[in-house]
Amino acid sequence: MSNLVKLLCVGFAAFSTSAVFAQFEENSFFDESGDVSVEVASNMPTSGPKENLEPIELVNPRADDIFWQKVVYRTIDLREKMNYPLYYPEEDKIKAYEYLDTREIFTKEHELPFSEIINKFDIYATKKADSLTNDSIIVVEESDVPNLFVLKYYVKEVWYFDKITSTFNARIIAFCPIMVKDGELGVQKYPLFWVPFETLRPFLAQQEILITDKNNGARPSLDDIFMKRRFSSYIYKESNIYNRNVLEYNTSSEEVRKEQQKVKTLLLNFENDLWEY
Repeated sequence: MSNLVKLLCVGFAAFSTSAVFAQFEENSFFDESGDVSVEVASNMPTSGPKENLEPIELVNPRADDIFWQKVVYRTIDLREKMNYPLYYPEEDKIKAYEYLDTREIFTKEHELPFSEIINKFDIYATKKADSLTNDSIIVVEESDVPNLFVLKYYVKEVWYFDKITSTFNARIIAFCPIMVKDGELGVQKYPLFWVPFETLRPFLAQQEILITDKNNGARPSLDDIFMKRRFSSYIYKESNIYNRNVLEYNTSSEEVRKEQQKVKTLLLNFENDLWEY
């Protein structure tokens, strides 16, 4: 008998005699086989069920208290490493509003019906009768949802200073998913629609994600990610009297980068100047 087999036999015998003394509580981190308990690991304090969680309520400042504000538009590219948690894993009721090149209007007149989204972007769908109401409903199979092609998002946000609380804040206003596909003219971008951030937050607060391979217990919600601004992005537009994005008045990539940096510097300098002595 080899030494390894002898060692395993001795170990098994020792385990057999001591197993009766081992206590496995219901909430133990390791199960009886010595592996990490799946049930416990998925319900750690940092990674618990999100079904009953609500987004953190934000303070709505009075308009009279805001004496400076700047609207900024960003692009989140899901192919950047910092944004991987927003894309992976690749899994799949909210009102959406049409994407316009010049402005964002979140009114009933600009609501985008689901059927129009299906037709506009050639998403395969079928119709069937609802089992309760017998109304005709549109059904899109999970495999037909083009989520793999949504590689970017436009983000509209506002930076403002509240004189009552003496705080300089940034608040996300809306998201616009961008579908990126190869076409006859090469790679094309298709902005789909705008969705107000506040209507998304109750759902984002219930969706946890893995943000690092170093700690599987660190699973913040998607709402946490955006509220704490733990994402990478770049500026493509700021509010201006001509309502132009940076590509419309800059002719080279270097000029675009300088303009983006100028907007970032504007925001940074405003906050720093508030506290100069």
